[in-house]
Amino acid sequence: MKPSLISFLDELSKQTEYYIVDERVYVMKKYASELGLFKWFLITTSNLAVRKYPFEQDPSKRLRREVGFLQYSKGCFNKPRIILVDYSSNVLIREFVKGDIYSYDAPRVIHHRLGRELGTCHEEGWVLGDSKISNFVYTTDNIYIIDAEQAIREYNDEYAAWDLLVYMSTLTMDGYLKALYNKDIYDEILESVLTGYLNGNTSAKRVFKRLLSLDYKSLIYLLVPFPFNYIFTKKIESYVD
Repeated sequence: MKPSLISFLDELSKQTEYYIVDERVYVMKKYASELGLFKWFLITTSNLAVRKYPFEQDPSKRLRREVGFLQYSKGCFNKPRIILVDYSSNVLIREFVKGDIYSYDAPRVIHHRLGRELGTCHEEGWVLGDSKISNFVYTTDNIYIIDAEQAIREYNDEYAAWDLLVYMSTLTMDGYLKALYNKDIYDEILESVLTGYLNGNTSAKRVFKRLLSLDYKSLIYLLVPFPFNYIFTKKIESYVD
């Protein structure tokens, strides 16, 4: 399968630099980098047609969103420790998280736990906006979120449905060829994610119903590759019947 637009923009728009100080690794994120601005310009512009999430393009506002989430969201995901924030230059320095980038090949228990953590975020009133799988790192004991510059504490079912759709879209694209070869494994992963989400968010079934609305079904068939858009929709339906 050809690289997706999401993965292309993700690679194109790197805003981070890595530094080693006293044998410790730190990440410097520059929100005003030209490539980062280009990515969010494209995403914000393309989002105008569907208007499913209030993406922020302004560097200082994206920095404040991320700092707010890292500091004030308490129950969902582990977060890297903030070392320094420079609001005048729109720069954040945080600790580096050593682990595996979340992917289709992650253990089943990790799929379940990530779904649960996303549900817990929503239960707390937080939504992420940019919930693609490359924004998560896992270790044996923890799941970290390493990019939250679109996160806001303005929960509604519409934004939560968007988070779940972006998450499952990027997860499906990541494992597309393997899923085609073995659809049963895809179904098991999907089951793990959705049962985890149900465990984390008491409003999960409302979010599932939102995903089954006409406008969201259209987005599912656009963003989740065939035939897994159909499988995803049918699995969601099984939870709300």
